[in-house]
Amino acid sequence: MFKAITRFFRKGESDCDDVADHSSAYIENDLKDDLRSAFQAHLSKCEPCQAFVGTLSSTIGALGRLPGINAPSALKQSLLDRIHREH
Repeated sequence: MFKAITRFFRKGESDCDDVADHSSAYIENDLKDDLRSAFQAHLSKCEPCQAFVGTLSSTIGALGRLPGINAPSALKQSLLDRIHREH
């Protein structure tokens, strides 16, 4: 509750918690303009957050370059059977 009250009075400023909460959306260019501006303003002056977002972005990029794999058909069928039994 205290965190929510503190954020209310910051008036559009972002902090390290915001960066942790919204980094994926920022990297995917999925933040609203006002939040993106506050996010970028915080990043411009916070080296630990710059490092965090840079590392997260690199990691997402590296994972995206990994070759896809297919699950064995027996595993797929087993999962589908279980889903049908439970629903």
